[in-house]
Amino acid sequence: MSEKPGTTVTYPEDLKWEAVGPLDEKGKGIFVSLLYSDLETKGPTHFLMKYSAGVKAPPHIHSKDYYAVVVTGKFQHYLVSENEYKVLTPGATWFQKGNVVHQDCCVGPNDCILSIFWPHGFDVKFVKP
Repeated sequence: MSEKPGTTVTYPEDLKWEAVGPLDEKGKGIFVSLLYSDLETKGPTHFLMKYSAGVKAPPHIHSKDYYAVVVTGKFQHYLVSENEYKVLTPGATWFQKGNVVHQDCCVGPNDCILSIFWPHGFDVKFVKP
């Protein structure tokens, strides 16, 4: 990280990744690196989210809306079927309304990194399909 008056630059090697769920036996899972605020505050929150290659999030909801951008990797975001949308690649975006069940997965051989902004804070609740 490099700081100068009025500017802080964080390099990829300085990101601090925190697991946000269970990891498999190879250490694969879903991780976040906070850019602004924290996971508990119910105000604006921004973080990078990393899905290990092949990791799939089960059906879940968030009580508030969020905006996402694919930074790296090949990613799928869908409501019911993985075939609802084309595979999302770097630069693709989506808006997710709160209280809508959805799923996500990182496809391909490389990890996926997303930039996600939560205007009213982050939360997650897993639901039965």
